[in-house]
Amino acid sequence: MEWLFASLLNAEYSGKSHIIWCNGDRLDSGLEQVMKKAMRRGEPVFLYRCGGRVSPLPEGLYWRMMDEHPSMRIYQLEIKDSD
Repeated sequence: MEWLFASLLNAEYSGKSHIIWCNGDRLDSGLEQVMKKAMRRGEPVFLYRCGGRVSPLPEGLYWRMMDEHPSMRIYQLEIKDSD
């Protein structure tokens, strides 16, 4: 949590952000709607993976592993490029 907070401060971001603690393969549909809304508003969404893999997402979104964090378990929700 401290690392994420420091990262947001370093980026000079002071708005609303979201963190999800994931311990399963399925994403609650209500949470999926919250994530979509946050992405439309430009609010960062992070996931901490407790289980073996991250939850699947709606089309057009993906979890990017934040390899700059030593745990290798923190992901940021991002929009896929439409190449």
